[in-house]
Amino acid sequence: MDFLKQLALPQAVEHFHLLLLVGGLIAVVFLPYLAFLLGASFLSFRYNRTGRTEGNRLHLQFAKDLIDTVLFNKTVPTFLALLPGLSLVFVTAQLLQSTEAISVGLVGYAFILLLVAVVLLYTYKYTFRLSDFLDGYEVLLKGDQKGERKLGEVEDYKKQTIASHLKAGRYGIILLALAAFLVVSSMAVTTNPMNWTAVSTIFELFISLDVLVRVLQFVAFALGVTGIGILFFFFAWQGGKKGMDEEYSRFVRRIGLRLAVTSLLTQPILILLGIALLPGVALSGSLYLFTGSSLAMMFLAAHFVYVYSRDPLPRYVEPAFYGLVFASVLLSVNDQLAIHNATKTHAAFLAYRHEQTLETIKASLGIAALSMTGEDIFNARCSACHLFDQKKVGPAYRDVIPKYAGKKAQLVAFVLNPAKVDPAFPPMPNQGLRPAEADSIASYLLGKLAEAGSKLPIPSQGKTQRQ
Repeated sequence: MDFLKQLALPQAVEHFHLLLLVGGLIAVVFLPYLAFLLGASFLSFRYNRTGRTEGNRLHLQFAKDLIDTVLFNKTVPTFLALLPGLSLVFVTAQLLQSTEAISVGLVGYAFILLLVAVVLLYTYKYTFRLSDFLDGYEVLLKGDQKGERKLGEVEDYKKQTIASHLKAGRYGIILLALAAFLVVSSMAVTTNPMNWTAVSTIFELFISLDVLVRVLQFVAFALGVTGIGILFFFFAWQGGKKGMDEEYSRFVRRIGLRLAVTSLLTQPILILLGIALLPGVALSGSLYLFTGSSLAMMFLAAHFVYVYSRDPLPRYVEPAFYGLVFASVLLSVNDQLAIHNATKTHAAFLAYRHEQTLETIKASLGIAALSMTGEDIFNARCSACHLFDQKKVGPAYRDVIPKYAGKKAQLVAFVLNPAKVDPAFPPMPNQGLRPAEADSIASYLLGKLAEAGSKLPIPSQGKTQRQ
C-alpha cells in the first residue's frame, strides 16, 4: 500500500489542516460503528453457538436480534464502515506521504479485511433466517406422512446450512477483529513520529507499548458501545423491540449492563495511560482539555447507567447512550489534535515541496514569482532578534546553525513552524514566511556561516539549542 504515498501530491498547510478535519469527521463515524459491529457480532456468534449446543431459546433469540440490529440493512455498514474506511486510506496516504510510516499500509489492508468481513457477516445474518425457515419446514414435514421421505434430506441440508452459518460468522469476526487492530495500530503509529521509523513491520506492533494500550482502549470502548448500544436499541430506540417477554428482557438487560459497567470502569484508566505514553510533540493544552471533557461525559454516562440498573426505565438509557456518543466524538477530536501536533514539522515540509512544485509550474508557464531574498528577510525580520556572533533576544546564529549542516530541510521546517527549544530564550514567533522564503533564509544563513569559515562543533544531543 506504500504506492499510495508515492501517488499523493504535496499540499499547502491549509490543505493539510483540511485533511486533518476530514480525518476527524471520518473517525467520529467510523470508529464507534466499527466498535459496535465487532462487539455485537462477537456476542451474537457466542450466544448463537451456546444456544444451539444447549438448546437455549434466549441465547438464540438474542443472537439473532443482535446481528439484525447492527446489520440493519446494507446501507448502514456501507456508509458507516466501508466508505469511511476507504476514505481513511486516502487521507492517511496524503498526510504521511514521503515518510517511512507504515500507517498507510495498515489502514489499506484493514479496509480489505473489513470488506470481506462485512460480506461474511451478512452471510451469517441471512443463513440465520434460512436456518429458522428450515426449522419451520421440518415441523411441517413431521406432521405430514407424505413428507416423511423428505425429512432426512431437509435435516441434512439444515446441518450443512448451520455449519456454513457458523463458519461465516467465525471467519467474519476474525477478519473484523484484525481490521480493527490494524486501524487502531495505524492511529497509534501516526500520533508518534518516533514510530514512523521504529515500527516497520506488523510484528513490531505487538511489542510497542503505546500500540497495545491503544488496542486495549479500543476493546474497552467496544464493550461500552456494545453494552449501552444493546440497552438503547432494545429498550429505548423507537419504543424498544416489541414482543419481548419479561424473562428475555431481564436477560438482555443483564448483558448490556455488564458490558457497560466494565467499559466505563476500565476505559478512563486506559485513556489516561494512552495520554501518558504520547510523545511531547503530540501534547498540547487543547488535548488535555478534550481528554478531560471526554472523561466527564463518560462519568455522566456511568451515572445514568447506574440509575438505570436501579430503575430500568428507557428514559435513563438515552442520556447514557448520548453521553457515550459525545465522549467518543471528543476522543476522536483528541486523536486528531495529537496527529496535528505530531505532524507539524512534516506539514511544513510538505508545504515547502508544494511551494516548490507551484514555482516550477509557474516558471514553465513564464510566470515570475516575487519573493524576498534570504538577505532581505534577514535584514527585515531576523536581525531584530538574532545576530551572527552574539546573543540578542535570541541566541547567536553561530551557536545554533552549525547543527543544521547538511540538513537544510530541517532548518526550513523549523523556520516555517518554530517551537521553543532552549528555556533561556523566549519562543520564536512564526514569521509567516512562504516555503520558498524559508528556503531562502535557510540557504542564506548556512552560506553566511560557511563564508565566515565557521567550524564550530555541532551541539551535543544532550544540549539542544533554540534557533
